[in-house]
Amino acid sequence: MHLPRFLRRVNRVFTNPLMRTFAWRVPPLAVVHHVGRTSGRSYHTPVLAFATAKGFVIPLTYGRDVDWARNLLAAHGGEIEQSGRRVALRSPRIVAFGAAATRLPAALRPVFRALDLPGYVLLERRGDAGERAARASR
Repeated sequence: MHLPRFLRRVNRVFTNPLMRTFAWRVPPLAVVHHVGRTSGRSYHTPVLAFATAKGFVIPLTYGRDVDWARNLLAAHGGEIEQSGRRVALRSPRIVAFGAAATRLPAALRPVFRALDLPGYVLLERRGDAGERAARASR
């Protein structure tokens, strides 16, 4: 189950601008910073995100075709801001509940299993300085 499509528009116009003012400070809310696939424009979208040892897991409450997730996939990463910290991310992939379950908080796993969401975005933290230097030399 995922939320109805009309809520996407309501959230984009009303809820998201409001939530962007505080989502980056109130976990498990976060703000995903991404670049448009065709426009190249910078966007920041409030989401529900759970930090893991390797990165983050973000439930896809509106379906697998949301713009922010598609933008992260096209750009092979982005950034997330949570608890006042901004973290660079890489290797985004959309997975089913089974692959994301161990990365979700144990107390919330039954809730997410019952919601039967269409997927989850898994993201890894960008690596150490050596990886950044390798990317910069490309």
